Amino acid sequence: MWINPLFSADSRQEVAQLISAHALATLVVEAPMRAAHLPLLLEDDGERMTLIGHIPRVDPLSEAIAAGKEVLCIFHGARAYVSPDWYTAPGLSTYNFSVAHLQGRSEPMSETSELRAHLVELTRVHEALKSPSDGGPWKIDDVADKRIDSLLPLVMGFRIHVESAQAKTKFGQNRTQADRIATQEHLRRSADEEARMVAERMTETLQEPDARRPGH
Repeated sequence: MWINPLFSADSRQEVAQLISAHALATLVVEAPMRAAHLPLLLEDDGERMTLIGHIPRVDPLSEAIAAGKEVLCIFHGARAYVSPDWYTAPGLSTYNFSVAHLQGRSEPMSETSELRAHLVELTRVHEALKSPSDGGPWKIDDVADKRIDSLLPLVMGFRIHVESAQAKTKFGQNRTQADRIATQEHLRRSADEEARMVAERMTETLQEPDARRPGH
């Protein structure tokens, strides 16, 4: 992914934030080109990042994972359309958004116990973050426990050992301060939740100097 230097972000910090809030990733492999959409968890010990997930064995992409092929994982953060009508200076329509690309070799899990532990942890993480909380996280009961057991032979657990990570946060850094403020105010009034999320993320760019350089 090409990244305008104005939109480059600290990969580790942005990746962690994106995966925490938007864990559903697009996985892409080549030869043949295939894609899947799966929730992934991130483990980061400060030196190495590892993505952990699972995929139905009937999905053809699982063949690439079983073979240990390289996988590109794309995480999309909130995005919002930006109208040039909101600018004080001339401009064109665009999008504000954040995205992260992580690439690495896949490794299938060898133990059923690893896969079970992953499915339980994936549920725990998402239940802790769900909104509305509905009185607290859902707990795995006996019925769900048996359901997990029935699914274990049908899915493949895997790890992706991240070899490269990029993050891009395009929040109007190429516009004047006045344009950034005006854009943020319009997005805050939007009925779309994603647009309001983008407006909140734009706050950090308001501390940066005017760049006034083109780029998407």
